[in-house]
Amino acid sequence: MRKERMKFLVQGILLLLLGFLFMSNPIRQGSLFLMIIGIALTLIGVVIIIDGIVLTQGFKYKLFRIAEGILFSGFGVVFFLRNPARGAALMIYFVVIMMIVLAVVNTIAVFKLNHNVKWLAIALNILVIWFGFQSLLDPQLAVAIFYWTVSFQLIFTGINHILMYFLLPDLSSV
Repeated sequence: MRKERMKFLVQGILLLLLGFLFMSNPIRQGSLFLMIIGIALTLIGVVIIIDGIVLTQGFKYKLFRIAEGILFSGFGVVFFLRNPARGAALMIYFVVIMMIVLAVVNTIAVFKLNHNVKWLAIALNILVIWFGFQSLLDPQLAVAIFYWTVSFQLIFTGINHILMYFLLPDLSSV
């Protein structure tokens, strides 16, 4: 369980940093910024897939980790190969669906814990899902506020992963 906690902490810090970087005027930084994020997310996804195949215990959780890794890698590849003229809608829908799936999986994992802070994690997941559905229901709005919604979704997901580090029991001391 200690490895699981460390994975959540590292992922949370990376997602939080990506969210803040994404928020820091990404339009001016342009394609270089998107390429860096794409490479980082693709590498995170590959690491998650390898972790899901090699290190993760339990068939259901293994499948969730592999699916999460595929979504992260796909998200990264879309950013890396982003063509503003053709890929905007695909990228928005892909990002939104990935964030919704991650929020649902995190909510299920957190809901089973007996800890008072779990309600903060659940509230953040609900915000991520809400942002996601708003973007899915109004694609024109999603294009207009894409950078902000993705920034907040990355930040909330990063905070959730960091909270998971503190919420999961440390079985190494038992």
